[in-house]
Amino acid sequence: MKKGDRVFAIFCMCLSLWLIIEALQFDYLSEFGPGPGFEPFWLGIFLAILSISLFLNTIRRKADAEDEKSRLPGWKSLGRIGLIMLLIAGFALSLNTLGLLLTVFLFVALILFSLEKVGILKSIFYGIMFSASVFLIFSYWMEINFPKGILGI
Repeated sequence: MKKGDRVFAIFCMCLSLWLIIEALQFDYLSEFGPGPGFEPFWLGIFLAILSISLFLNTIRRKADAEDEKSRLPGWKSLGRIGLIMLLIAGFALSLNTLGLLLTVFLFVALILFSLEKVGILKSIFYGIMFSASVFLIFSYWMEINFPKGILGI
C-alpha cells in the first residue's frame, strides 16, 4: 500500500498545484466578501498539506506484509463494475428517447435483477415503485419537468 499511497499523494499534490494556479486567475476578494478564487485557493492549500503529510508518512512507515498484497479487485468485481458503467451509460443515452420514468424503471430493474440477483417480478415491482416515487416527488410535488420519451411519459 506504500507505493499506492505515494502515487496518490503525488497525484493529489499535482491537483492541488493546479487548483492554486487556477484560483490565482480569479479575484480573491470581491466587493461583498470572498471572491471566486477564495475557495479553490484554500482547497488547493489544504490538499497540498494533506498530500505532503501522506507522502512523508509513506517515507517514515516501514513496509509490511499488507504492502505486498495486490489491491486490485478480482475479475468478478471488475465485471460488476463494467456492467454498472454500461448500465449508467445506457441510462444517459436512453434518457431523452425513453423519458425519465421508463429509463429509471429499466435501470433499477436491471440493476436489481442482474447485479443483486433479485427475482424478475421483485425487480419489476421495485422498478415501478421507484419510478412512481421519482414521479410523485419531483414531477408532481416539486413540479419539475423531466424529459418525456416516445411514449409521452
